[in-house]
Amino acid sequence: MTRHQYLNNCHNYRQDIIDRFEPAYVMEKFFSDDDLQTLMDYQFQNAKRVKARASGMNIQSVVSVQRMFRENQWLTDKFTEALGEFDEILTGNFYITIMHHDAHVDLINEDEENDPVFQNLIPWKSVVFPIFLSDNADCYTAFMHQRRIGYAATFDRISLTDQGDSSYKLFRDYDGFIDINGNPLPSTNDSPGWSEEKYPIIPKENFSGFSEESIFKQRMGDVMVFDACQVHASCQLPGSNPHWMKNGMNIQFYKTVT
Repeated sequence: MTRHQYLNNCHNYRQDIIDRFEPAYVMEKFFSDDDLQTLMDYQFQNAKRVKARASGMNIQSVVSVQRMFRENQWLTDKFTEALGEFDEILTGNFYITIMHHDAHVDLINEDEENDPVFQNLIPWKSVVFPIFLSDNADCYTAFMHQRRIGYAATFDRISLTDQGDSSYKLFRDYDGFIDINGNPLPSTNDSPGWSEEKYPIIPKENFSGFSEESIFKQRMGDVMVFDACQVHASCQLPGSNPHWMKNGMNIQFYKTVT
């Protein structure tokens, strides 16, 4: 395998990636209660290990998403019918948290790129959905106009987090942003839409460079669909309940190139 083959694919097939961009949307009532119970059970019954980080107030059962799809054909069928064809190689994770997450993109990281299974892939779609929400939970996800083709990334201009504490590359300079049509976007702006109440863990300086495309509330059974390269973050709308616990999952779907 050629080193940095995934990144080379992102460069060589850049226009193909951009041509598949579309606004984020919600598939309502995609999962039944029984479906969600099946996924909740699976994460605990099939975990290789558990990751926990006190600073992030986050617990993850480490599960092979590819194996999960192989062992649950109904999942492959359901997402294929809704989204279209995708490669059998998938990434993603389960999580349990009581805390918001910062602005990031969920993609292949630099360590994963060395795995030959990622040799012929380019990013396509991501989904995020809750499996469990505590009573009266008001959990929201904001999807930004900004997309960035490449590796998984967390955006932290003012160095709130050390690189050693993150499996994603931490970007201090927000370079490489493009819009839904592939046009370059500036790395800074006046943080439109930001407030401390709305983005309690993202300082205004870190939000500079972003602008909101859409905000969706997480609801049981619903699935949020967005471009895998699209920046997204947790937020809390004014007057909503900020005290909650959620168990959820994100999945990244890829297209095959030759």
